[in-house]
Amino acid sequence: MVIAIYGNKIESKHVESIKLLLSEFSKRGTDIIVFAPFYGALENILGYKPKVKGVFQLPSEVKRLANFMLSIGGDGTFLDSVSYIEDSCIPVVGINFGRLGFLAHIQSDDIPSAIEQIYNNDFIVEERSALMLTMENNPFSTFPFALNDLTVQKMGTTMITINAYIDDEFLCTYWADGLIVSTPTGSTAYSLSVGGPIVSSKSNSLIISPIAPHHLTVRPLVIPDNSVLTLEVASRETEILMSLDSRSMKMISNVRISISKAPFCIRVVRLKGKNFYETLRNKLMWGADSRNQ
Repeated sequence: MVIAIYGNKIESKHVESIKLLLSEFSKRGTDIIVFAPFYGALENILGYKPKVKGVFQLPSEVKRLANFMLSIGGDGTFLDSVSYIEDSCIPVVGINFGRLGFLAHIQSDDIPSAIEQIYNNDFIVEERSALMLTMENNPFSTFPFALNDLTVQKMGTTMITINAYIDDEFLCTYWADGLIVSTPTGSTAYSLSVGGPIVSSKSNSLIISPIAPHHLTVRPLVIPDNSVLTLEVASRETEILMSLDSRSMKMISNVRISISKAPFCIRVVRLKGKNFYETLRNKLMWGADSRNQ
């Protein structure tokens, strides 16, 4: 078995968890390849060079070798790791060293049992839909996909205007600070923070959520994920900001983009005994009340 490990940075408080993780893999003779910048960070914080099969910097180096992608960090790190597996369908495992952890749901205390379940094939793989961005001169052309969401936002103080069409039928014109188009997976991320609905990860849908709309009657909308959403974005400013998950780029305003369901899924590993609704209860503290303590 070959496991690719992706991470950004490690805080000193997570050193023992990292050592435990590497020890569990070493006991099983697992071949490990590590994201090159992260390997340097591990060397600095651990004080020694972990024994690995190699390092990677490109998706092609992961896709031809790894059986699993292991993300170490929070949900943002998990999203970054997806761009290194692309459409290969390599399952992604998330170890949570962050905060909420909807995607990276395995806590550091659960590392030994999690690895045991992976080796025993005692886990569930959830297929999560992704978004695909289509436009002329696509700045995200190397990987025009997002597991969580796509956003278009203003750059200055002036709101932007967005004409929205669903399957070529006019929906409305948004006057807002921006617009978020999310998958069910992304419904608990940025979309949630602007009042979007929480949608089950098994739902076949897309969520359109405006950011600070000028008209208060404009509300988030859920549409089937076999729809094609077209946005015509205009601004008085010369630039707007567009993001696919954690990747953001400035671009010239007055653009036309299309958003549709990607032709592949991202495979997310979920340990048995863990489910979406339990995560909602625990992470969002549903039903928690000090009066019931």
